[in-house]
Amino acid sequence: MEATVEHACRTIGYENAGTFEFLLGADGTFYFIELNARLQVEHPVSELVTGIDIVHEQLRIAAGERLRLTGRAPRGGHAIEIRLNAEDPSHGFAPAPGTIERIRPPLGPGVRFDTHVEDGAVISPYYDSLLAKLVVVAEDRPTAIARALRALGELELSGVPTTRAAAQEILASDAFRSGLYTTSFIEEQEGRLPALMAG
Repeated sequence: MEATVEHACRTIGYENAGTFEFLLGADGTFYFIELNARLQVEHPVSELVTGIDIVHEQLRIAAGERLRLTGRAPRGGHAIEIRLNAEDPSHGFAPAPGTIERIRPPLGPGVRFDTHVEDGAVISPYYDSLLAKLVVVAEDRPTAIARALRALGELELSGVPTTRAAAQEILASDAFRSGLYTTSFIEEQEGRLPALMAG
């Protein structure tokens, strides 16, 4: 995939931060979906495992400066991002607008919490339901999962239904821990995880 992306960037003369998206088949084949010519909401995962501030590097590109690092980025550890949305998983992840009563982010090493929300914030029904992104990094996947579960348990977030309980159940499930799952995970696990069951 990396070689394909490098070839595509050189062919079209692409100079910016961006994300090439692919679907991976069970047999190892992959299929191009799209190029998002911008930062993705998941960019902190890449930042945490590479140590590269992608936003800063994008500004360098815009200013006509050279990247500080070229070629394959160094990688270390395992990062997981959890999107916390104002949605009700028990009703098909329906949007759940309202007012945030209280929010207190989790803290500690390897925990990043990006949000625009504060106590009293009104969550409108007219925009994206994303409240925050919890991103954790650790030396390996099991430790990252444990850290994510601890951080979700420490998070205080009340006032609107959220996807937190669903995220906790998913992270704790054997299916997720195995790493052997597909984009049909939610449909396949419905009925097995209480937070995903229709109310």
